[in-house]
This record gives sequence, structure tokens and C-alpha cells, in this order.
Amino acid sequence: MFEQEAQAAREYHEATKHRPGESTERRLIDVELIPKQYKRYIDLPRLRLPEPAAATPESLTLPSLAALLHYSAGIVQRRSVNGRSLEFRAASCTGALYHVELYLVCGAIDDLRAGVYHYDAPAETLHSLRDGDYRAVVGNAAGIDGSDAEAFVVMTSTFWRNAWRYEERAYRHAFWDSGTIAANLIGLADERGLQPRLHAGFIDDVVNHLIGVDNQREAATCILTLGVGATPAPAPDVETIVEETEPLSKAEIEYPKIWQTHAASSLGHVPALRRWLEATAATPAPDAPQPPNESLESIIQRRGSTRHFSDAPITRPELATLLEAALQPIAADFPALAQVFVIVNNVEGLPAGLYRFDTQANRLPRLKRGDFRGQAAHLALDQAAAAEAAINIYFVASLQDVLGTLGERGYRAAQLEGGIRGGRVYLKATELGLRATGLTFYDDEVAQLLEEPEDPAVLFLIAAGH
Repeated sequence: MFEQEAQAAREYHEATKHRPGESTERRLIDVELIPKQYKRYIDLPRLRLPEPAAATPESLTLPSLAALLHYSAGIVQRRSVNGRSLEFRAASCTGALYHVELYLVCGAIDDLRAGVYHYDAPAETLHSLRDGDYRAVVGNAAGIDGSDAEAFVVMTSTFWRNAWRYEERAYRHAFWDSGTIAANLIGLADERGLQPRLHAGFIDDVVNHLIGVDNQREAATCILTLGVGATPAPAPDVETIVEETEPLSKAEIEYPKIWQTHAASSLGHVPALRRWLEATAATPAPDAPQPPNESLESIIQRRGSTRHFSDAPITRPELATLLEAALQPIAADFPALAQVFVIVNNVEGLPAGLYRFDTQANRLPRLKRGDFRGQAAHLALDQAAAAEAAINIYFVASLQDVLGTLGERGYRAAQLEGGIRGGRVYLKATELGLRATGLTFYDDEVAQLLEEPEDPAVLFLIAAGH
């Protein structure tokens, strides 16, 4: 459908691959350019959120909304390390740089007026950007005219807040890190019966204009619907937002591949949106998964990333549970794109080796037998954690299939899916009393080991163990 059109995403993917001898070189960074961790509006009213409420099946309430925001993108732990106060957010983020922002577009929720809001994570407040019911603007932009959603959550990435460390590769991280947040948010919304659905396809300029971002420095990555049964209101006119924000840093370095790729993968008008919807039309909403044995909030509160694993093995049922959680269908406007490969280092009763999960037969056949610990560490940018971990799970897609079926926009969806599935492994590992960490990788060397799929694009790597 899109075979001859999707070149920008392929060129970006090739240009941002990690390669031995290049990707681990130390870079000198001007400390005055390191951006602030949070977006701050100047002289914009704040509305304090109530204490987060436990999950109960109900329509969207303000305490429930507070829980959704806090346990997806809020600060859940604060620690003092070597005299420094460190803040840990609810979802994993590359380099702990937390460049993803959340915006709420809602009707009236309890005492909260209908409007457009920005979530201020450290203050647990909402910045009011617009008064009025703008849900129809988002619904129309995502091709769900007449949506009865109670609210939409729009995620964005402020590219510089990740690119100062990771340069052009930060565009991949925009969707990985939106995905780990989405994994939390979808799970929390499912617990509350809010029937969440993720949208990777939407008319970018409309959504970015609504929330007041510029599409080059900060841009929307995905949209999540929350709740059903609301009465749709007509879409109002959307004036330009003129609210000022504090500068992120003294100056910013431009990485043009980021916004060029973002522009190339944008849907600029209704016909482009229709093509996306036609290409993804056969993607039904799955049933909500079974809830975990403990509250998702308590799991998120305990979740963290580790850099070291013990030599204790995990069990085969634990591995099966992790894979089952990762591969649960995603309620989204795009089909499943990722295949799953596992390097088994230390699983009771399972020979060490390389495995590929067969989704049709629900089996994990072995592709190669042997000790891959040394190779696992090398593939993960020579990080020892990959060798120490009991397993390394790779989510991989055929770039040819993704771009041929879904076009440039499919590249965003594939990276987003990788983040969601990796985020689910984080949550399930924590529930099981295991530890996990997301790692980056040498793209081509991983592909050489896997030998499939054709034209592979590695989307996400997560290691787990004790």
C-alpha cells in the first residue's frame, strides 16, 4: 500500500543505529545546556488534584483521574543519594530523562471544568490551557468523529530533553518512553473499567495546536481515550495558545533528523488520516486483561530499573507469565507488529540458547542452543546486566512489512508498541518479585544473531531476573 513512499523512516532508522566503536564513545556535554526536567508555564493558574483513589469500576471521577496521571507519569519515589535528592517516576524512561508530557482534554469531571490541561507531575496539579469542551477536536483529528469518550490523554515528547544525551536516536525514545507510560495508563484504566484505546494515527497539526506545542521542539506522540458514554459536544473554534513556558536550558542543539522524520511521518490532512484508518481498519478492540493479583498502583510504586542481577534462575512458569503479559493484545488503532525473541541465560529446566515465541502455536521453540551470556552483553552495548540477567527479551518487527502496510506513520506505531510491551514486562516482573531493566543495543549485530524476520528493526530490549 505504501511501498514506494516510506523512505524517511527507513533512512532515519539506518542513520540512528548503534554500531560498535561509535556508540559508546564518551561525549563532552556543556552542563549549561542540560535541560530542566519539567515543563513550567509562566503565570498560568494551577488546579491541585485530589489524592489518587483506588480502582473501582465507575465512570471517570477526579480522584480516579488523579490516580491515572500519578501512576503513569507522576513521581512515585524520592530518595537521597550521595547528598542529592532524586525523583523516580512511575514508568521507565531512557536515561531517566522524563521527556514525555501528559495533556488532558476532557468534559466536566466532578468539580473540574471541561477544558484542556497540562499535568504538572512534581506539583500534582493541572495547568489550565483552555476552558471549554474540546473533545470533539481530538476525536475528529483521530478519525473517531462523534466519540463518546469522557476524556483524552495526549502524550508528547519534548525532544531536546532526551536528545541532549542521545542525539538523533532520541526520536525512537520518544515512542519507547510514551509506550512505557501507556502500559501503565492502559492497565490503570482497564482496572477502572474505562475501556482505554490508544491512537497512534491523528492529524498532527490539529492536536499540537490544541495543546499549544510547536511540532518541532515538542510534539504529540499518541492519544489515549478514557471512558465511554459521554454526550459528544460540537467542536469549538481553536484559538492560538500564547502562554509562555520557562526556557529548558541556556541554548538547544538542533538535531534535524528528529523533526524531519517526525514531519515525514505526520498526517497532515483528512485524506492522509483516511489512508491510515483504511490500513488499520481490521484492528478490533481486545477484551480487558485479567487484573494482577495485587493492585497495579502498588506494583508501580515498587517498580524500578536495576543494573545488576543475581545468579539465581527464574522458573519456566515465570518466563511464561512474563511473555503472556508482554503479548496481551493492545487496544490500539494499529495491529500487532512485533515478534518476540528471548536469549535464555538461566531458566530452570530450559536449556540456554536463543528462542523465538510462536504466537500461533503459543510455544517457545529454540532456534540456537548454547551459552549466549557474552554475546547478550555485547549486543546490549557491552553492558554486563544483559549477561547477568536470566533472560533478555527482544521485540522485533519487519521494517519492510511495517512501512509497506502502514507507511511512515507505522514507524511510530512500531516503536510505541515496543515500549508498551517492554513496559508490561517491567510491571509483571515486579509483581512476580523479579527485577528488570530496559537496555539499548547494536542494531545490526542483533539482527545477525536473530536471522529473522526479513528486514528486522529491533524495537525494544528488556532484561529480567533476580
